[in-house]
Amino acid sequence: GYSVWIDFLHPAADSFWESELYDFYQKIPFDGLWLDMNEPSNFCDGECPDKTHYTNYFFPLDFYDDLYYNPTHRALETGTISLEALHYGRSIPAPEFNYHNLYGLIQSKMTAKFFYSTLRKRPFISSSSTFPGIGRYASHTLGDNFSSWHMLQYSISGIFNFQLFGIPFVGADICGYNGNATVELCSRWMQLGAFYPMMRNHNSPSSTPQEPYVDPKLASISRSAIKIRYSLARYSYSNYMKIVFEGGVLVSPVLFSFPSDQTLYSNIDETLMYGPAIHIAPVLMDRTEKTTTYFPNHDWYNFTSLEKVIAYNRTSTKGKNLVVECSLEFEKINMHIKGGSIFPNQDEAMKNNVTTITKMLDYPIKLIASFDYNLKAEGYLFYDETNETLNSSQGNFHYFLLNLDNNILKFTLRGGNRNYKYPYSDNIISLIAVLGAKSFSNTVCARVYDEVDKANHYLDAVYDANKETLLLTAQGSYQLVVPRINSISWFNTTCQYNKLISLK
Repeated sequence: GYSVWIDFLHPAADSFWESELYDFYQKIPFDGLWLDMNEPSNFCDGECPDKTHYTNYFFPLDFYDDLYYNPTHRALETGTISLEALHYGRSIPAPEFNYHNLYGLIQSKMTAKFFYSTLRKRPFISSSSTFPGIGRYASHTLGDNFSSWHMLQYSISGIFNFQLFGIPFVGADICGYNGNATVELCSRWMQLGAFYPMMRNHNSPSSTPQEPYVDPKLASISRSAIKIRYSLARYSYSNYMKIVFEGGVLVSPVLFSFPSDQTLYSNIDETLMYGPAIHIAPVLMDRTEKTTTYFPNHDWYNFTSLEKVIAYNRTSTKGKNLVVECSLEFEKINMHIKGGSIFPNQDEAMKNNVTTITKMLDYPIKLIASFDYNLKAEGYLFYDETNETLNSSQGNFHYFLLNLDNNILKFTLRGGNRNYKYPYSDNIISLIAVLGAKSFSNTVCARVYDEVDKANHYLDAVYDANKETLLLTAQGSYQLVVPRINSISWFNTTCQYNKLISLK
């Protein structure tokens, strides 16, 4: 039927849109909004014919067919409003032809203003239409795709592209929108989709249902994938907030981390890095029992076992292929940790059948630190009261840079305030696992210097020779609380309990 689109260039549009959103919020107190069809879409091609058909055109009717660049080779009015439609203009005509690409951006900006000013919350907005700069206000889904293995792989490059466009929170329709997905395709897509910034299973009303619960095997595989996603919630959030403050991408081709490795250019859309620490090699073909994945010359660790599976070769620049069992029967995702990384993990919380992301705030984290070949690693942690409006001037957050060099792990406040009282429990570290720690197999003393009481507290240190991993935990009633930590160090000599050392 006929639709009416707001002219967001009109000076009265802002207050009108705010009023409409407020009235809607009184009926349904929403946490976010999906601004769908805001290309703006139209089920007529251009103007919908009626008794008052418009005939006063600004441009010759063949003007749109002669444009220098038209990538679709379709009429530009296909599926959208007339390019002759007039927006508000102060002194000169403002045809839709000049402003079409800006519609979603301006609508998203005004919607974000409503969240900030009226609701006093950070906006969660997904806009179907995008334009450079919209990443400041809204996220995006890649649009109506198809249930095919080709589209599964194609989604990876789509995610990469929008990272470069400055819209890091993006996702594809998992299992495909058009057509019917098989259980195998949908299972593999759920495994990959767990590492989309926006994870959404979405399909057409005319397609076969593809929700995980429609098949027991699909449900089990989906549950496993979502648990991994939840266990990395603090890691993901810290990455997002780093992007807010400093720019960057969340999902990237592996070659971004290893630009001199020419092999990575030939398989750019077959693997990905989720943040700087985690390597994902999804299954992209049906009936796959084993995959062969290329890894650049570096130290790589298995995500599940924490064991080193590939060691850096100092005499070569070439990487290695790794063959991994990936039958659907095992419900495993091909995940590896890049040496030189530090990141939080909450896999223990998932054993308690946590079903909402906010419940993860009640559980402590493990801190995984993976040595590279120079015995170094780095990462970061970000904490704040997630849904509140971010006021960086008040410093109500913690942004820590973590730097590991040999036997010293430093927590450097990069932004915010150490005295900020974070109200949840996921800033408590239950375990620090140092991977590739063979050089510290004789560790007998570990300690943390506490910024609050200005004292050393001693940690239990256990070395796992099979995995070459050093495990550090707090002793007694003491807790490793992130904003209190100045540094953690370990030694192969007996602890000097009466000696206080600050490693500032």
